[in-house]
Amino acid sequence: MRLLSYAFGASDWREIATAPFDRELELAVIDGQVGVLDVSYFRHGDGWLDAETLKPVDIAATHWRLRRWSCLPVSCC
Repeated sequence: MRLLSYAFGASDWREIATAPFDRELELAVIDGQVGVLDVSYFRHGDGWLDAETLKPVDIAATHWRLRRWSCLPVSCC
């Protein structure tokens, strides 16, 4: 877990076995290198769904974190 924390400057990565079923998640895959997948996913049964299309995807993710939004909500008032 230290490698992920160091590589991404975040300590909020969790082991994949603890991923919740009811949240949109970012996934990381370690296969010789550490990489964050560029779309978000939902856990579904023993696999994953693309959060945008809800289509099954074949991913061997090793870690997860809650999705980080690229832009924050803004209020005009």
